[in-house]
Amino acid sequence: MKPNENTPPRDDEIEALLARRYRDTSPEFEARWVALKRELRQAPARPRPSWFEGWNRWLALGGALAAVVLTVAVWRRPAPVRENVPAEVSPALAELFAMDAVLGRGTALLDAENRDALLNLPVRPANRS
Repeated sequence: MKPNENTPPRDDEIEALLARRYRDTSPEFEARWVALKRELRQAPARPRPSWFEGWNRWLALGGALAAVVLTVAVWRRPAPVRENVPAEVSPALAELFAMDAVLGRGTALLDAENRDALLNLPVRPANRS
């Protein structure tokens, strides 16, 4: 007689299934499995290759150093100043270039804190006598 598939298994059946060491395997498979587990336990663990070993470490450090040097070089580069005005420029444009070169040195005054400090300076210097 076939058990009904809708009835739950009895507790003693569940305990028997859980107590079995191997489930639905052949003796040949069990023997191969035991031998494989024994072999894996005895074999030395292979070291995992790391990307940060050997030449890769020096390449990564060199690339990081180059990135830092390029970043500092780009940030430290002053704005180009055109002091040599070509001769074919009109006198008004040459004067404008000259004013731009002189006023370009005062970019620190564009900061709001510096501008407020300069606005609060007295017009006439205090008498120091």
